[in-house]
Amino acid sequence: MADSKKPAAKFRLGYVTATVWKNNDFFNVVLTKAYKDGDEWKDTDQFGHGDLLNAAKVLERAEQFVSEQ
Repeated sequence: MADSKKPAAKFRLGYVTATVWKNNDFFNVVLTKAYKDGDEWKDTDQFGHGDLLNAAKVLERAEQFVSEQ
């Protein structure tokens, strides 16, 4: 049995990450962007214009991964 706390896959480009989670026979993808708040790294679900191409690319990689499962 797979560890439910470990993602099935992660795809990162720049500060944007698509994380693929497996839930029984289904997959979910969480899209986040990392940013630094002082000395601490945090994640957000908000993307600026400069993040959109990276978001599209990591989502395409996540879709390919899921379709191959």
